[in-house]
Amino acid sequence: MKIITKTKDVILEALFPSSIKCILCGRDVPDFENSPFCSNCLSEGIFNDANRCVYCDNPILDGNKVCDFCKEKHKSFDKAFCPFIYTGKVRSAILKLKDDNGRYLAPTFAKYMAKRIQDEKVDFDIIIPVPLYKKKLAKRGYNQSELLSNELGKLLDKPVCTDLLLKIKESSAQKNLNFAQRQQNLAGTLSLTDKNFVKDKKILVVDDVMTTGATLNACASLLKHYHCSAVYVSAIARNPLEKVDKK
Repeated sequence: MKIITKTKDVILEALFPSSIKCILCGRDVPDFENSPFCSNCLSEGIFNDANRCVYCDNPILDGNKVCDFCKEKHKSFDKAFCPFIYTGKVRSAILKLKDDNGRYLAPTFAKYMAKRIQDEKVDFDIIIPVPLYKKKLAKRGYNQSELLSNELGKLLDKPVCTDLLLKIKESSAQKNLNFAQRQQNLAGTLSLTDKNFVKDKKILVVDDVMTTGATLNACASLLKHYHCSAVYVSAIARNPLEKVDKK
């Protein structure tokens, strides 16, 4: 079945090249290199470019600097960068990247992640993808966060360490859990293979979506425990916290 699916993807790519189509809806776009989105998708407010929390990149009302969530919950990471809003067609595209072999989406999404990081003039030493547990990795065949990390490494000229942070224990699905429950769910699931390597380093941790930030926070907490000097995090899209339980 996987072979058939891959063959179909190759045929479809030959007939309808993704490099000239809007990556969200498939319409033709006039200048893919500069804007891989059609005018209709751009009009739907796909970018996370309004006023945002200075820590977690959550969209907030104009005039505010820190969201209520960050005021209430301490974060181990120093700053987050998420160029898109996790809704509508962006959500569908990310799910395709994760669960439907949409690997071709990684370079384009990484390009916008890299731009956000460059615009903020943040410097760091290495990039680490959020790891997948071995059973999930074997089932999916790839880690979408690793695909994004590799693209970011090329764009930002930074080394990518894919075997430094491991997920050693499977956790339950996080979708319907609040921040505290997600943190508890992740306890004991992560491990560092070289604890001395991260000392005094500035690190960028990469994921696909950020909701409460519990997964990225757990990664940052472990890295900070072993004395890295800073942890920045980046995801394709931010799921606004107004949509989730903040407890």
